[in-house]
Amino acid sequence: MALTVPKVVLILLSVAGFWTLWGFPYQNGLLKILGHQAEPGAVIPGPTTAPMKQTYTGIGALDKQLTSLVSFFYTAIDGNRADVSLSFLYLGGQVLASWVLIMIEGLRNGNRGKFILTATTLFGIGVAIVGYACVAPLWFAYHLWTSSTVRDPKDYQLYVDVPIKIALVPITILVGFGLPSILMCLPAPNVISFDTKQTWTGIQQGWSIWIGLAQLILTIFALNLDQRASMLTESDKRLKTVRYLRLAYPFAILSSAGSHLAVLGLSSLAYLFPVLFSAKYLPQLQPDRIFVTVVPFGQPQVQTLADGALWFLQWDIVVGVSAALVWALTLRVGAKHEQITNLWTIIGVVKIALLTVLIGPCGTAAVAAWGRDELVFGRATAESKKGKSS
Repeated sequence: MALTVPKVVLILLSVAGFWTLWGFPYQNGLLKILGHQAEPGAVIPGPTTAPMKQTYTGIGALDKQLTSLVSFFYTAIDGNRADVSLSFLYLGGQVLASWVLIMIEGLRNGNRGKFILTATTLFGIGVAIVGYACVAPLWFAYHLWTSSTVRDPKDYQLYVDVPIKIALVPITILVGFGLPSILMCLPAPNVISFDTKQTWTGIQQGWSIWIGLAQLILTIFALNLDQRASMLTESDKRLKTVRYLRLAYPFAILSSAGSHLAVLGLSSLAYLFPVLFSAKYLPQLQPDRIFVTVVPFGQPQVQTLADGALWFLQWDIVVGVSAALVWALTLRVGAKHEQITNLWTIIGVVKIALLTVLIGPCGTAAVAAWGRDELVFGRATAESKKGKSS
């Protein structure tokens, strides 16, 4: 696979992301509905007529943005639209898995000094505001263009100077992303009030900031606890990087597989055994309702915020996870020394399809990135042993 092809594909995916997440919602009326949520007297989306929270920070522009974001995600966490909730769950698991890969890439020696690749917290803010399908393909394309870890990488480019940071990635993601997500999903008004639920939904929008802070705090704590962790030899850095990567990658795979299998299993169950579900939720749980979205052209119009949110989430998934998969597979191919034959390509496509069905697209991306690392580190180990024996 020539590296120029994935780069072009990623740029085109970003263009598709901007259209499906901004142009299409403007055309179908979703953005107009979201704009009304910041007006006086607005209520939360759905059948409940609780007041819409419109003040979070006291900064007008930021509060207006948060009001739109909270309104959008409220339709996914209030339990009234199963299709929107399942799409949100699916997207969350895939983004979480890809975020592990992105954070790891930002830590590698080969990407040091490249601000766009290492400033993952700022990148996450862009994802929250603009959309995963818009900015993630651009980050992946920039990585392929600028990183020394893409084409025939060496082991010293892939390991991390402070390897403990890799081990902390799953923990900080669970703290910064997982905890606020759980709190915002608590039912209202049975467990928390409508106002508190909206507050936690607003807090969750800063997930990349909370991940970044947790990573910083836990890194400082870990280095103070074991000061030798920042004074490792090059050999130790390499060994510990490999060890911690073997913890981080399974976490990414489980994150992807969990959301993928949960949504696929529940929708399949609704299709095969419809008597198990209520008449209200059965149509919303059908596989075509979850996995097939509308064509983002022509004049389809949303009647409710939830309808627009469903289309938005579905296109965020389609474009965003495709970009992650293209990027990770490019890394895997870029590390190979062997000639890529037609047979290898066919076998690879079959493997990718089967893995994607089993563990989800971003889980497959994690497997590809992990394979790249094992290939490079294994080759370096073999060369080192060969050199010593000779």
